[in-house]
Amino acid sequence: MPDQGGIQLLPETRRSINIKTPGENRWVIAGISTLVLVFSITAGLIFRHGNLENQIFELDANLANLEKQRDKKIETNLLTLNQQLILTSKLLNDHLFWSKAFSKIEALTQPQVQFLTFTALAEDGKFDIKASTLNYTLLARQIAAYVSEDSIKDINLNDVHVLTNGRLEFTVNIIFDKNKFIKDQQ
Repeated sequence: MPDQGGIQLLPETRRSINIKTPGENRWVIAGISTLVLVFSITAGLIFRHGNLENQIFELDANLANLEKQRDKKIETNLLTLNQQLILTSKLLNDHLFWSKAFSKIEALTQPQVQFLTFTALAEDGKFDIKASTLNYTLLARQIAAYVSEDSIKDINLNDVHVLTNGRLEFTVNIIFDKNKFIKDQQ
């Protein structure tokens, strides 16, 4: 085409002019990369949010099923039983060993002494005994036997009188040490 009709519009040799500006595409690539990264993170968060909502829904359903299976009357009874067991165990742990105390009193009692009444008061730590015996010598031995026991703190002899059948009737108050009758806390 250089020579058609005598007019030449284009030069025979063409030169291409390339102007390169350093970094002109860098911002476009960085922007596109950032956009892809933001969309990826957003998609991941949306997916994770959906999974968490499904888990919450499943846990709510499980919790509702468990709530339906509960028997509130039985739970109330179990709580009441638990409170009663706590009180009972406290009572058992702090109770006086009456069998131990009775066996001590029995061992200390003379064979000729007959109990007419016997009262024990744990709060006061005392026994009130109304008994009868054959004579004053046996009564003295009985008092001496009670005094010899280390768990007995004090003895009060009251109202000694002779019955019509010749026997002596007496009342004795025995004050004992509660700590020696209470179960050891080990």
